[in-house]
Parts: sequence; C-alpha cells; structure tokens
Amino acid sequence: MDLSKAIKLSTEVSPQLFLCSSKDEIEKVFSSFEIKNIHDKIGLLQLCMGIKNTSPSPCSKELTLEQQYEDIVLVFLDGSWRFLL
Repeated sequence: MDLSKAIKLSTEVSPQLFLCSSKDEIEKVFSSFEIKNIHDKIGLLQLCMGIKNTSPSPCSKELTLEQQYEDIVLVFLDGSWRFLL
C-alpha cells in the first residue's frame, strides 16, 4: 500500500479500531474497508497504537506472519498502549 493511501485509510480506519474490544470487531472493521493484506492489518494496528518503528525481536524470526498478527491483536485488545498516547 502506498503512503498516501495508507494515511487516508488510517484516518478512516483508526477511529473505528479504537472502539473495538474483540478480534471479531477488528476483523469486521478491516473487512468493511476491504483490508485483506496481513501486512496492512499489522501496520494499521501499530499506527493506531502509536508504534512508530519496530525492530524484529529474536523471537519474531520464529513466528509466522499470522502469529505476529495474532500477537499485535492481543496487544491492541489489552489496551495498555492507550495510556501512553
């Protein structure tokens, strides 16, 4: 996804993601915006949480992309990142 599309999309998606309290709700938001690419999903969740840069941890090399997405969703749903914004 190019940067201008990502920025436009994030301004539309982020407010809806903030209201999500389950993985199903997150998936419904992504589905309503036709976001299917797992990299885009991860990026939008990280953007919503205020994560600017990520460096791969030694463990992330062992995780599949789907497992990384599941981890990001768990962190998002935990909500402790909201106190840092």
